[in-house]
Amino acid sequence: MKIKQEEAQQICRLILERLKEKKLVILKVSQDKVDEALRQTFLHNMREEEEIDQQAHQILEENLEANPELDRHKMFLLIKRKIAKERGFVL
Repeated sequence: MKIKQEEAQQICRLILERLKEKKLVILKVSQDKVDEALRQTFLHNMREEEEIDQQAHQILEENLEANPELDRHKMFLLIKRKIAKERGFVL
């Protein structure tokens, strides 16, 4: 799923506001610095998941040629979970 820069910024800002409202975080630096760090982390995470998706699709296509009766969606999810686990990436 593609997320635009502005959307990522809005999502991160909303999360931070909710955490502050519930007094789960107290900022020790400016809100702008925290917003930027959250946005960069969020976008990095999205790019990494896209890489995992691409790798999973590639492996799936290679295996579907040999086993066309496999359930595409189920196999994709299994492959994606395995790749993510190997990378230490939490889905």
